[in-house]
Amino acid sequence: MTSEPQLSCAACAAPLAAGDRFCEQCGARSSDEEPAGPGCQACGAPAEALDDEGYCTICGVRERPASNRVELDLVIAAAVSDQGRVHRRNEDAFALGVAGERSVAVVVCDGISSASAGDSAAQSAAAAARETLATAIDAGRDRRDAIGDAIQAAHEAVERVEWTARADRDMPSCTLVAALWYEGEIAIGWLGDSRAYWVAAGDIRQLTTDDSWAEEQIAEGLLTREQASRDPRFHSITHWVGADAPERPPRVVVIRPDRPGRLVLCTDGLWNYAPSPGELGTLVDALPEQAAPAAVARSLTETALARGGRDNITVAVVDVGVE
Repeated sequence: MTSEPQLSCAACAAPLAAGDRFCEQCGARSSDEEPAGPGCQACGAPAEALDDEGYCTICGVRERPASNRVELDLVIAAAVSDQGRVHRRNEDAFALGVAGERSVAVVVCDGISSASAGDSAAQSAAAAARETLATAIDAGRDRRDAIGDAIQAAHEAVERVEWTARADRDMPSCTLVAALWYEGEIAIGWLGDSRAYWVAAGDIRQLTTDDSWAEEQIAEGLLTREQASRDPRFHSITHWVGADAPERPPRVVVIRPDRPGRLVLCTDGLWNYAPSPGELGTLVDALPEQAAPAAVARSLTETALARGGRDNITVAVVDVGVE
């Protein structure tokens, strides 16, 4: 028996009919429809619609080279890392691995802007942590122990990053959030302000608490969130990956979901534009229920870009089933 292939939008996973040039759900160009020539990559307007600075006069989106973005789609998990609209290079990184149908190791890192070689630090930390987590899945190790070992491996990898000392730059360093999902449980560990969220029907929550000056002031009752947000130290982090990091253990949480949902890991390039779990959940809920992880990650990235894209943006999404 044969059947016609089922077409779907690459951006939001909504169904497409044969011959559709654009998605009726989100407006994105059909992935099998190539522009006739150079033009707007978002709406398909012809090249003459682009102004001298590369902005589309039809939809307002700026033309951006493909090299500004890295994507990885492993079906049940996917990640996107985008340079954003302002920075000259991407100092975010991710590493993602899938074993079987219900085992995922994912790491998201953000190079610290005041440090040297932030991009190399993030890439090295993510790769080392993911490798340790993948080994833990194969060995069936305790999740908390595996997360701790992965973060230690990230520290050691960043310490090996080559850099040139400058008076105005710190040692290579980065934030890190890592997740390990297998046999029905998810362990999440982090250093810094890269975040993890759980998004499911009736259950949307932030799984991490930022290692930051603001969160510490709020937790100790010294400031309200509104007061902290007006302080220039609001985004200052208090823990990170690197040779000069504070000597204290990372925080780790373990959850066993009781319903299917999505695990979302991201850098502040996304959550600055959707800071509360409710706001992030609304963005995810606006997509079709059957949207693939890759579609969700792309959509969240595009939202951050549309709202300013003033930082690098990295988003990883895992579809989590219940055993």
